[in-house]
Amino acid sequence: MKNIPAADLKPNLNSLPVIGKGVVVALIISLVVFVFSSAIINYTPVSETIVPYLAYVTSIISIFAGAFYVIKKLSFKGWLNGGLTGVFYVLILLILGRFVIGEFPVFSSFLIKVFLGFVFGAVSGIIGRNM
Repeated sequence: MKNIPAADLKPNLNSLPVIGKGVVVALIISLVVFVFSSAIINYTPVSETIVPYLAYVTSIISIFAGAFYVIKKLSFKGWLNGGLTGVFYVLILLILGRFVIGEFPVFSSFLIKVFLGFVFGAVSGIIGRNM
């Protein structure tokens, strides 16, 4: 465990660029998995009914990876920095979905997705901080 001065433990705006990089890591992982899975669905007899489940699993894995990246770089306040990574990831996906699909989720669905993004990111941050 690293010795971190108490002044560095305060939340500050210097964490935001690292969180942004973690979100980019998560988005890249999602993109790679979705491109790979779309090729599998297109060129094999795998049913398209797995797409919603694949989207959920990919998002969870991507949030875990992005939050883990952030915590390894910052190494403090794992739950908060990981949770913020998950929230920003979900918000970006929802905004992109708005432009691609043309729909925005109902407010309650929106809140649930953002909350779950925070929870998965926070859990990953806690795990990453304690490893």
